[in-house]
Amino acid sequence: MPLVSVVMAVYNGEKFVAEAIESILQQTLTDLELLIVDDGSTDGTLGIVQDYAARDDRVRVFAHPENRGQPSALNTAIAHAAGKYITLMDSDDVSLPQRLEKQADFLEAHPEIGAVGLSLQVVHEDLTPDRSYQLPERHHAIVLHFLLATKIVIKCAIMMVRREYFDSQPVYDPGIAYGNDVKLFLRLLWEKRIRFANIDDQLYLYRRHDHTLGRRHQPELREIIVHMRRPALRQLGAAGAGVEWIIQRYPLTKLSWIERRQARRDIARLIEAMLAHDWVDAADVPLLHVEMRQLLESTAPRRWQMFLHWYRYRIARRIQRSA
Repeated sequence: MPLVSVVMAVYNGEKFVAEAIESILQQTLTDLELLIVDDGSTDGTLGIVQDYAARDDRVRVFAHPENRGQPSALNTAIAHAAGKYITLMDSDDVSLPQRLEKQADFLEAHPEIGAVGLSLQVVHEDLTPDRSYQLPERHHAIVLHFLLATKIVIKCAIMMVRREYFDSQPVYDPGIAYGNDVKLFLRLLWEKRIRFANIDDQLYLYRRHDHTLGRRHQPELREIIVHMRRPALRQLGAAGAGVEWIIQRYPLTKLSWIERRQARRDIARLIEAMLAHDWVDAADVPLLHVEMRQLLESTAPRRWQMFLHWYRYRIARRIQRSA
């Protein structure tokens, strides 16, 4: 049994798929299998992936006779995965050499964590840098910002998950064209009570180009960001419903003084409900309140933020001098 199963769905990806495959086969962690599902490609993709399978016995290829969509293709790959840990690899992205080793080592060392992601580097089509995302590292911040849609917290194509959390099939809903990553995250949270983490290493290159899903379906994805969180919030009762107005303000950049007071009350109730439903631990509650204060401060006028920064600096200097 391999330590890590990497699953990849590809449709008409002949331009980038070889680079994606090479980035997995050149990982410092070699105890892996790469399961590729060609989802009815009409270009040369199938021949490329079959050539890799013929040259490296860690690569296994499955072919759908017609295009069924990415969720169905990923389900096919996951159903055949044998690894202790399962992770995805987008067919147009690049994993840097230590990606799998770092994630697997983290899960080995932290049995309380069910899934671990990474920070990522967004790149142009030619892999030149565009921007980077430093994602929150700890479970409490990941969950709070995910529910409120206030920060990018995890990319499911980077996330490495313990195999037992994929015990029920299908993992992805074939009836949903977009937003399966959101639905998977929420299902792991409310059904499995999973604990998440991110490693603060940019070991994944997320390639932006004209055919990227996020660019082709930006209006639909924006709608998903708002509406797919509602079932999760309703699991939390009135406290969940009480923060729906915050999600409607996505992206949350500015609130009035009255709105910030209301948000503080509503998010505090949300935190209590998250604890009651075992979505976070008791030790997370003080950290969640710190996260809430920082979030609300970021929605204040710029001059107020500058004053608070100056005030904290003065207090810190005073403490240092008196120590």
